[in-house]
Amino acid sequence: MYKQIVFALFSFALVSSFEIVQDEEGQEYYLLPLHRARRASTNVDIQKSGGGGASVTLDHKGTIFENDNHRVDGGAFASKQFKPNGPPTVGGNLQYTHIPSSSSLNLGASHTKHLGTDFSTSGTANLWQKGNSRLDAVGSYSRHFNGPFGTGRPDYYGGLQFTHRF
Repeated sequence: MYKQIVFALFSFALVSSFEIVQDEEGQEYYLLPLHRARRASTNVDIQKSGGGGASVTLDHKGTIFENDNHRVDGGAFASKQFKPNGPPTVGGNLQYTHIPSSSSLNLGASHTKHLGTDFSTSGTANLWQKGNSRLDAVGSYSRHFNGPFGTGRPDYYGGLQFTHRF
């Protein structure tokens, strides 16, 4: 199954018709014909490891929706370790940002064959802001499901975060 996902992502990146644009800083982006993704990037990373092994990671990420008040970004990835041969990992994430307040919500999941699925979510909500100071409510939740050791206990926290830029 993972081979089909990796092949589909890689094929999509290679054969999709897209227009490459460049911003003022020289950063390159490509536009999809659906016009839903304003900025997107596809990357293939091959890293050599000791003993002649290598790992390959393919990821695609971009902006799904954006206007003056809201932004939604998303991404997906697939990776595989070779020599020693390791299980494939696939996953993805979504991030919502409320632009005026800089509040955000992040969701992510990844699955490694025979080792289980990791799920995580985190968020920041702006409660107060004045000048260079701000007070945010922050929270996070993560949990491992299935795998050889079963479902793990949830890991979570919440609190207040005060920031002041000097």
